[in-house]
Amino acid sequence: MSYPFQPTDRSKTLWDPALRVGQAYTALAREAGELIGMSTGLTENERLGGSDVDLVAFQQFTQGLYDRYCSTSNFVLHGLLRGLLLTSIVMLEKGGGSIDRNPEREDGLLEGLDAYARAMWEG
Repeated sequence: MSYPFQPTDRSKTLWDPALRVGQAYTALAREAGELIGMSTGLTENERLGGSDVDLVAFQQFTQGLYDRYCSTSNFVLHGLLRGLLLTSIVMLEKGGGSIDRNPEREDGLLEGLDAYARAMWEG
């Protein structure tokens, strides 16, 4: 079983991980959204399984997560946010969105983005 993430218009698949991986991502995103005071843009789709993604809200959430990451030099917080953030950026870009970057504050964050993109689309 898988856990597809699709835009609300269901025009494409942004990511289609294994069920437990998708559920873990969604749970982590929900908690991170509460931490930064933002909606994730993810809505569980009980009929089809997976999550519908409101790309406008998801872009705002991903930007907020990125801004939080860049606002601190805390090594542990960077580690905690990194995987969630990279996964979110890959999905956002697959949906045609992007974030406004602050490269001097990224602390090497996006060095692993290509590896995440490849891993998220391997069968």
